[in-house]
Amino acid sequence: MKITVIGHSLEGITTASCLAEIGNKVYLTPMNEDEFQDDLFQHSSMQDGGLYSIFKTQIDETRLRISTRINVEDHNNDLYFVTTIPEDKESLSRLLDLLSSDKRCQGVVFTCSIPVGGLDKAIEKSHIPVAYIPEFIREGTAIEDFRNPHTLTIGCENNQLLKLIKELYKPFIHSHTHLQIMTIKEAEFSRFAISAMLATRVSFMNELANITELLNIDIEAIKRALGSDPRIGEQYLNPGIGFGGRQLASDLLQVTELEDTQADNIGLLNRVMTINERQKESLFRKVWRFFEGDIRGRTFAIWGGAFKPNSSKVNNAPILKLIDSFAFQDAILNIYDPGCSQELNEYIEQQQLGNQVAVCDNPYSALDGADALLIVTEWREFLMPDFDEIKLRLSEPLIFDGRNIYDPQRMKERGYRYFAIGRGERI
Repeated sequence: MKITVIGHSLEGITTASCLAEIGNKVYLTPMNEDEFQDDLFQHSSMQDGGLYSIFKTQIDETRLRISTRINVEDHNNDLYFVTTIPEDKESLSRLLDLLSSDKRCQGVVFTCSIPVGGLDKAIEKSHIPVAYIPEFIREGTAIEDFRNPHTLTIGCENNQLLKLIKELYKPFIHSHTHLQIMTIKEAEFSRFAISAMLATRVSFMNELANITELLNIDIEAIKRALGSDPRIGEQYLNPGIGFGGRQLASDLLQVTELEDTQADNIGLLNRVMTINERQKESLFRKVWRFFEGDIRGRTFAIWGGAFKPNSSKVNNAPILKLIDSFAFQDAILNIYDPGCSQELNEYIEQQQLGNQVAVCDNPYSALDGADALLIVTEWREFLMPDFDEIKLRLSEPLIFDGRNIYDPQRMKERGYRYFAIGRGERI
C-alpha cells in the first residue's frame, strides 16, 4: 500500500517505520510545513530502543521517504495516518478536506489522542471514510509495542475501510492479540478509560504504601498478595514516587474534565491526580524529616530523572518536583541519568538553577561528598551497583529509594540507613 503518516512525533516515526518495514511505500510528513525537521535522525524519539536502526534501514531501502509537506497530488495514497492532533476543529476540517482531494485515498486513520467526540463534526462534513485506532505506544518500547500489540482497538463504521485496516495490520495481529472493533466514539473513550484505570492502580498502591509505613508493614508482602489474585493481576502494582510521562497524565486529564461535567461527580479521578502529584514529593518529605528540616547547603546525589527507564523524557516526571523542592531550600543536587541528560540540562537552564543543580556524566561522580543518595528512576544499571564504592563516596551510608529496587534487610547488612516507599526504615 501507499501510505502517508502525518506527524514528526514518536508515534509518527514509529508508525511510519513499522509500516514501511513490512513492505509498504510510506511517506512521513509534518502536520504543517513549519514543523518540518531537517534531520529526523537527531529527533529525541530516535533514542527509543531500536527505533533509530529500523528508521534508517527503511530510509536506506527507500520504502520510507521524508516529505516536507502533505502532498496529495504526488503521493496518491491508499491511506493517511494522522499521529499528531490538529490545533483545533477548523484545522481538523481543513485537513480532511485536503486529504479527500486525493482521489486514490480510501480512508484516514487517526491514532493521536483526541477528545471523546472530537471527530464527530469533522466526519459529518467529510467526504472521506475515517477510523480511529487508539495508539498505546510507550516511550522506551515503541517498536515492540507496535509490532506485538496485546490489544488492537479499531473504531470504524465503514466496512471497506475496516477491511483495508485489517489487511494492513495483519502482520501485527498475533494469536495473543485481542482485536476489538467498535464505533469511533467508543474507541476514543476506551483510550482514556484504560489510561485512567492504570493511573488509578498506581495511585491506589501508593496510598496503600503510605498506610503500611504507618503500620510498620512491608508493602511488598501486600503487593504479592494482591498480584496473586487473578481478579487483580500483577500489572501496575509497583509503589513509588508517582507516575509521569506525557501520555498517561494527558489522558487522565481528559477524563477528569469529562468527570467534572457530571452533576453527580464523585471526583475519583481528580483524587487520583491529586494523590499522584503529592506522591512526587514523598521522597523530598522523607529527606526533610530525616534531617529535621536542616538541608540548606547540603548536597544530595540523585540517580535517575527520566519518568521511566529506557526513556529520554522528563515530562511530568517526579524529578522536576524534586529539583524545585530542593532548590527552594537552597540544597545542592548532583543528578545522573543515562538517558535524559539533555532534557534535564534544558530544564535546569530554564529554571536558572545552574549554581545549585548539576547533571553528572556517571553515577559515582554524582556521589562525591553527598549527604545521601536518592533513587528516582529504576534503570537497570542501578539494580546491582558497587555498594562499597557508594559508601566510600557518600559522606554517610544513607539511601532514599523512590522505586523500591533494593532489599531493606540486605541494605542493613551492608551498613546502610535505607528508606523506601512502604518498606525499609520509617521516619
